[in-house]
Amino acid sequence: MTSPPRPPRRRSRTSPTRREFLWQVVAAASASACGGVAGGTEGPGGDSSSTTTGSSTEATPTTTDAPTTTSGTTGELALPGPPFLLGVASGDPLADRVILWTRLAPDPLAGGGMPDVAIAVAWEVATDEAFTDVVASGEALAEPAFAHSVHVDATGLSPDRWYFYRFHAGDYTSPVGRTRTLPAPDSAPERLRLASASCQRFTTGYYTAYAHVAEEDLDLVLFLGDYIYENGDSGPVRSHMSEECRTLLDYRNRYALYRGDAQLQAAHHRFPWAVIWDDHEVDNNYVADISSVDDPEFLARRTAAYQAFYEHMPIRVAPPTPEGLSIYRKFSWGDLAEVFLLDTRQYRTDQLCMDEPGEDCGELETEDGDMLGPEQEAWLTEGLKTSPAIWKLIAQQIVFSKVDFSGLLINWDQWDGYPKARQRMLDFLATEQLQNVVILAGDLHVGGMADLNAVAGDTNTPVVAVEIVTTSITSSSETDVPPETIEQLVTTIPQIKHFNAHSRGYVTVEVSRAELRARFRIVDTIEAETSAIETEAELTVLAGVAGIQVP
Repeated sequence: MTSPPRPPRRRSRTSPTRREFLWQVVAAASASACGGVAGGTEGPGGDSSSTTTGSSTEATPTTTDAPTTTSGTTGELALPGPPFLLGVASGDPLADRVILWTRLAPDPLAGGGMPDVAIAVAWEVATDEAFTDVVASGEALAEPAFAHSVHVDATGLSPDRWYFYRFHAGDYTSPVGRTRTLPAPDSAPERLRLASASCQRFTTGYYTAYAHVAEEDLDLVLFLGDYIYENGDSGPVRSHMSEECRTLLDYRNRYALYRGDAQLQAAHHRFPWAVIWDDHEVDNNYVADISSVDDPEFLARRTAAYQAFYEHMPIRVAPPTPEGLSIYRKFSWGDLAEVFLLDTRQYRTDQLCMDEPGEDCGELETEDGDMLGPEQEAWLTEGLKTSPAIWKLIAQQIVFSKVDFSGLLINWDQWDGYPKARQRMLDFLATEQLQNVVILAGDLHVGGMADLNAVAGDTNTPVVAVEIVTTSITSSSETDVPPETIEQLVTTIPQIKHFNAHSRGYVTVEVSRAELRARFRIVDTIEAETSAIETEAELTVLAGVAGIQVP
């Protein structure tokens, strides 16, 4: 006999957000304590050669003095103005190709300002920034159905080398971007250099961290979610200049606002990116097709948000459908590392527990919450089990570690709210005796690094993986609790080897055949347009040795 389905336990908009809840729990705990790429990217279908069509580091494009004409599908048409104001980007490289992106938008914050016809866009790839040695070129259509965005799969490139690329529409020329291909599948690279970033609320501050990302010696940027924020608030530094996003036009304009930032453009121009989403690309704390509040139109809203995400990302996936957009995929860096990019939003079951502080929630132990969905979880476990790579990196959105104070869970929207799904993954890692597994996370706007034990939170069981959590680019932790308080409480959790609750920045991850080295890079300020940066902490994981090496 089966029990009737449990109604969704969703919070109302007047309830705390998950970060407000985090800090309320911390405050309660504090009071208690004081009182006493195989050469390429592959999606779930395993196809690493699919072609996705879509429709200098300076942020200012090179243009002519006046608009010219360009050929569209309806004949000669005058461009309304400089079309490359959102810059260029590249992503999801393979050993012989890479996705190149731009969007024609002479009036970015008003829907783009383009006529309702397809426009021809030429593209070039060269081995030098002056484009004296062009090795690939072609023409793509920027279609109005996809906001005149362009996704070019530039093929025929050589493995493991840097290239430059640009676009042309009429006499307008885009900024020059720099990108690279993956090492060949059968190669043995000596190192891989990544930056891990997440959570870049526009209103909270300037993207000073990205100015420094653009100066790093990297191969790729991993972005772990919350590229935009959907709400309509103004912040202490900047404004969203519009109400909360609900329609396709709303989301397009919000992406245009973010992508117009010169420091963000500089980081995109300098390196290829691999991007995944979290919740704010759609709606705070949404789960699958369920909003965090009662919303009969939510599926239409999610469809609009997914399309806008696709339109603005250099991502190697098929265009979205009303059923969804599959973004989980993987790539290999020769035999050195395999990187799995996950989706912890679209396929999870509804939260077992509400976000209310102090709520009694026995369902955590009695019901089976699912974070990845059966297909994605099977794809991940099979990929990990069969990977020949020395290092297995799992890039996903939310904190995997068990984090509680005196039995009080911090955040049920994280893996803490899906303990059976987490333990199933830990059991798999322990049973298969996989080595050198590293989970990358973001979302909580704190930085840290922790050992992951075979039984979550039980340091008497073996370490089976480690987790690296990047702080936010700008997003703040919504709290009145001093960061020093949470940092002091975290010292009571022995598996957490580093923690910072008060800084903004990113993490660089350098992988070699002998070790993985994580550097926590933090900026002095996000309240000014420029900032100094420092390496706050540097921790190492040795190949074949379980756990973090603490200095």
